[in-house]
Amino acid sequence: MPRSSAQGKKRRAELTGILSSQRNVSTAQLAGRFGVSEMTIRRDLKELQNSGVALPCYGGAMAAKRISFEFAFDERHQANIAQKRRIGLAGAGKISDGQIVFLDTGTTTLEIARALSRMNIRCTVITGSLVITSELWGKENIQLQLLGGQVRQKNPDLIGPYSETMLDRFAADVAFLGSDGIDPVRGSFAGDLDTARIAEKMAFNASKVIVVADSSKLPRTGLARYLQIKNMDELITDKKANPAAVRKLRGQMVKITLV
Repeated sequence: MPRSSAQGKKRRAELTGILSSQRNVSTAQLAGRFGVSEMTIRRDLKELQNSGVALPCYGGAMAAKRISFEFAFDERHQANIAQKRRIGLAGAGKISDGQIVFLDTGTTTLEIARALSRMNIRCTVITGSLVITSELWGKENIQLQLLGGQVRQKNPDLIGPYSETMLDRFAADVAFLGSDGIDPVRGSFAGDLDTARIAEKMAFNASKVIVVADSSKLPRTGLARYLQIKNMDELITDKKANPAAVRKLRGQMVKITLV
């Protein structure tokens, strides 16, 4: 990573802390504090505004009145963002009026939530993601249920025994699950055991299971398997997905939607 890029990332992280502790700040004050031009600060603030961390105000910015998320999550979200947006739109298009929907945590399921927020579909969404909750909160057509539990370190989502117990009390028409890796033989994987257990519970308590993942996740594995191929009803991915892996999945009766 170029030094200027690393410095910019560090500066924006510090800016987020400043915004969270002060009512508002001016670009002139921030430029003096960091020893950069006001134009550089304006670009930084614009990036924070696009991420939902800041709101513009006269001469500067103020903290946004919404849940913000960690820079690590935002960086993951930006990877393959065009593909994720297409996958999100395709996923939201499969939701019908009156359905109950599990939305797993992750950057691709976030794009489903963003697409759904622009639609006039009346449904119930159950999620453990604070970012998805922030996206859908206040939508009159969406009944939103946030799982309880422990907030995961450095990730804006909820995990733990309480989350799992709550999931066992719900039943959904469809579960949209993210993935850190899909192996055409072994199944779909999560990056850690805590999120694997949440995804596994969602899959078990849903009538239909749809995995959403961009082509970089196929084929590969992760730390913890949460779903066998025989329990995967559909995979939504992009057209760059490995053809051999797609053929193997289709051979096991998994519906594949390429976008």
